[in-house]
Amino acid sequence: MDFRLTPDQAAAREMAMDFARKEIAPNWRRREAEGVFHRDLIEKMAAAGMFGCLFPEEYGGNGMGFVAQVLIMEEMMRASIESGMPFNNQGVNVPMAIYRFGTEAQKRKYVPALLSGKTIGCFALTEPGGGSDAAAMRTRAVRKGDRYVLNGSKMWITLGSVADLILLFAKTDPDKGHAGVSAFLVETKDLAGFGAKAIEADIGTRCIPTAELSFQDVEIPADSLLGEEGQGFKLAMSTLHYGRVCVPARGLGIAQACLDMAVQYANDRVAFGKKIGEFQAVQHTIAEMLAQTEAARLLIYRAAAKAELGETFGREASIAKYFAGEAVMNVTEKCLEIHGGFGFAREFPVFRYFTCARVMRTGEGSANIQKNLLGMDELGWKKIDRHPA
Repeated sequence: MDFRLTPDQAAAREMAMDFARKEIAPNWRRREAEGVFHRDLIEKMAAAGMFGCLFPEEYGGNGMGFVAQVLIMEEMMRASIESGMPFNNQGVNVPMAIYRFGTEAQKRKYVPALLSGKTIGCFALTEPGGGSDAAAMRTRAVRKGDRYVLNGSKMWITLGSVADLILLFAKTDPDKGHAGVSAFLVETKDLAGFGAKAIEADIGTRCIPTAELSFQDVEIPADSLLGEEGQGFKLAMSTLHYGRVCVPARGLGIAQACLDMAVQYANDRVAFGKKIGEFQAVQHTIAEMLAQTEAARLLIYRAAAKAELGETFGREASIAKYFAGEAVMNVTEKCLEIHGGFGFAREFPVFRYFTCARVMRTGEGSANIQKNLLGMDELGWKKIDRHPA
């Protein structure tokens, strides 16, 4: 088993690190103070090729592979939450669903636009009444001639209030449970009956909005359907395998950032006449942070490598998602403890990362959902890879 990065993978990581040094490090405090979404940052990241690793050049990608994509996501989240959060929408879930299930016309229209940052996407599955229980979905899509009419609402949608394109999941047959869910590509510009309201939620950054979406007799063309009617749940679940590698990769960036900060602070802070890093308790804490971060890294890289080889990887993605979610919570909490009162100061981004760690633990399926999936899979009752990516 070769743990070395290929030249292309090493180049992808170095590109992300260089971008972070030049574009993120000098500006993140100013951006956070402004507290607004910066579309220009998405466009700069896209121009650097950060969203195209999973896609061929034919559709605007660079084909560098999933491991390279994970490395980029890790480094960008390590640099700032703002630069790490958009990857699911721009480079993973939304374009991947279109690439795998869309018509040729849909792929050519939307995938290059998302990868280039010219179109901002969002993934709209969760509703006010539930997230993980897709069978309870209440948003409806009713076919009327050459149109679908949408009614309902979605909740906790990252970038929902600034998105140009929504990958929307709605019930086309409310009596069929999961089998009644369908997926649609909804363009938001001049869309009558559509509303997007930003939610006041602390996800560690003020620059990435989370929104509630509403649809009141919204009409969209029939060719907005992605895949076939009733295929939406399968589409969502197989796409979420990719997201369940993307989310822990970003969590890994948080963990590494917190480990970096803890080491620096332990070497700088003096108490009782010596650096606090000289105290065994602090050394043990940093050792635990290091071990958890490295273990999460190996699980995430394994899942990405399996996906890159064309093998099923849903089980590995869930393991990585669960373990990394727990690890990032532990690492950020220990970083906060090492910093003491300074962990809550705006000068240090420790508390922002601690807050965002919760999002990484919950997004794309909570820790309990991952344990349900893994437990049933191991018992042989319901295989995670029954909806292969």
